Amino acid sequence: MIRRLRAWLVTVLLVAVTIRVLWWAVEPMVPYAITGLVLVTILGFMWYRATKW
Repeated sequence: MIRRLRAWLVTVLLVAVTIRVLWWAVEPMVPYAITGLVLVTILGFMWYRATKW
């Protein structure tokens, strides 16, 4: 019983550390991703309006 509980706790700890490291890798790119999404949206809207007529 204790061995299974310990295995689950180690697994949860490894998952938490993995998620934290991935967040550290992704967090600096968030502003660039938001800026890119806004630019693509604006350009797409302009292209849609230009080709609609």
